[in-house]
Amino acid sequence: MELWKVSQKVSELSDLIPYYFFSLVSSCLSLSTVLVVFSLDTWGVIGIIVISFYVVIPYSLFAVPVQVLFNKHPKKFSVIYFCLYIFFSLPAVFIYSSVLNFDFSMDILTTKNYYVISLLAALFFWFWDSVFLQKKSSVS
Repeated sequence: MELWKVSQKVSELSDLIPYYFFSLVSSCLSLSTVLVVFSLDTWGVIGIIVISFYVVIPYSLFAVPVQVLFNKHPKKFSVIYFCLYIFFSLPAVFIYSSVLNFDFSMDILTTKNYYVISLLAALFFWFWDSVFLQKKSSVS
């Protein structure tokens, strides 16, 4: 590959980095807000901020790489992309909750909260990805 093509791709990708950041932050804040509201704790805004810092790690490790891949063939509000985000969300929530709870048993798979959090995480990331990144111009 010629050097100027590599430079052009890096330049195009660097133009998208703020949009990846906005998508990530919006997803973290959305998921954290819903988790705090439905947990009925009195954490309020502090809880949203704290949970956002915990949520950013699995989003960064699991969802952002998939998001970069999807941005090569952008489609706004694609059901296929949503299903794939759910697919990647399930192991991400399992691994992350297992690490936080120091419990690597399969018991978490029997709880309703596991599936609700996985679905919400995928839904918020898919929504904000479609809003900020899935434009008609693609990075190839």
